[in-house]
Amino acid sequence: MEEDIEILIQILAECLDSQHHWTEHQLIEALQAEPYQFFDKTALRDPLNLFQTHFILFHSLYKLRERWRLQKKYELFIHTLNIECQPWQQGEETLAENDSLAEYYLDLSQLSNTSETDVESMLNDFWERMGQDFSTKQLMPTDEACEVMELIPPLTEKQVKKQYRRLVHKYHPDKGGSVAKMQNVQKAYRAILISLN
Repeated sequence: MEEDIEILIQILAECLDSQHHWTEHQLIEALQAEPYQFFDKTALRDPLNLFQTHFILFHSLYKLRERWRLQKKYELFIHTLNIECQPWQQGEETLAENDSLAEYYLDLSQLSNTSETDVESMLNDFWERMGQDFSTKQLMPTDEACEVMELIPPLTEKQVKKQYRRLVHKYHPDKGGSVAKMQNVQKAYRAILISLN
């Protein structure tokens, strides 16, 4: 694993040296294509594979950031929608302190200790938080919600949750979907669950 991570760090250094700005999805696509083919085509196939791919990529990015900081070469900003390196500037050594995300991604036990159930729970929690700002007055009408969720009544809560998980995987932004579409699915899911209770 350490050898693979070192190879990935070298590839990332090359990619970021030639193009300073990427999204996570763009980087994964580049790493799936020639000449690298580091990740296979199933890297984003299901939630667990998606999480593992994301974790290994971010682990390697944070390792690269540490290396570049020591070399005073680049400062690397790491976010799913914006992975960007900028020339090193004097005084940036203070950025290295108290970074809880870096601590998380640099700890490889997080990768091995995260199960498929954990990933499902994280995804559900994320989309629940995305939909918390919808008040009851703004609920989507149930017939429209069923159309968005691609469901035909009568419905059970189990059936709705299963379909919701399927649509989360289908429309997740990291798989080329859109945040707007995912928010609409979340709004529909919430409306249907409220109508069932």
